[in-house]
Amino acid sequence: MTTTLSNLRTKIDEGNDYKRSRQYNKLSPKVKRAVDMVYKSIETDKNAVANFEKNVSTAAKKHNVSNRELMNYFDKETLTILRR
Repeated sequence: MTTTLSNLRTKIDEGNDYKRSRQYNKLSPKVKRAVDMVYKSIETDKNAVANFEKNVSTAAKKHNVSNRELMNYFDKETLTILRR
């Protein structure tokens, strides 16, 4: 199966949609790296929903960010999406 350039571009854009959000752009670089780590773990983990809090706490510890700050980001992002 061959992948055309437009299909590849679409796949890349879908994976990084969250990086264009207003909430994401308000974050500090440390928190952005932690959010990126959580999204990467969601892509690779089969039980992403069940392990979400574990993934958030792991990213928070690694990037020296508070769990509350990360969870607030995901709460705000979810509310923004639901309002559309």
